[in-house]
Amino acid sequence: MVVKIALFGATGRTGQHILQAALADGHQVHVLVRSPSKLALSNQAVVVFVGDALDVEMVEYAMRECEVVASALGLTDPFQPEALSQGTANMITAMESLGLQRLVAVAGAGILRDRKTGRLRLESPTFNPAYLPYAREHLRMLELLTHSHLDWTLVCPPAMRAAPAAPLRVAVNVLPEGGRSASYAAVGAFVYRL
Repeated sequence: MVVKIALFGATGRTGQHILQAALADGHQVHVLVRSPSKLALSNQAVVVFVGDALDVEMVEYAMRECEVVASALGLTDPFQPEALSQGTANMITAMESLGLQRLVAVAGAGILRDRKTGRLRLESPTFNPAYLPYAREHLRMLELLTHSHLDWTLVCPPAMRAAPAAPLRVAVNVLPEGGRSASYAAVGAFVYRL
């Protein structure tokens, strides 16, 4: 059965792998991109919408006729970190307007709990301060999703790298034991399967 998927962040390092997995299974994918030239493929099953996740009307337009939403939005401007939470808020608004329920999105491991202390990893004195703006945005995403009525999953990998897909260790609300890094390919495939 062909499923129509709305994908945000399709030109990014994780989003490309989500897109490839969906196409390999024969699904149709609606992508909202700012720069269509960054899409590394041409496929009749990909419907391209040019715009920005900060525009709620474009977000809703790209989601029309879709059944599932996936987001691999990333922060491209460190001076505008709120773009991630605003994009997520726009997705929630559009999904609720259209009656869509399922959202799978990518965040970061900074919002997971430390196994020993129970505190958020971003609150740890060893958390890299360069990543704090991103982790705080991911926390805002989590708060928005928690207060929504959607059926959502937030995938929170640790440091990501370009490497072949390898099996992932998975845990709920905490970083898996020994979880130091994951490949974009493995995370993209995992998000798609959810």
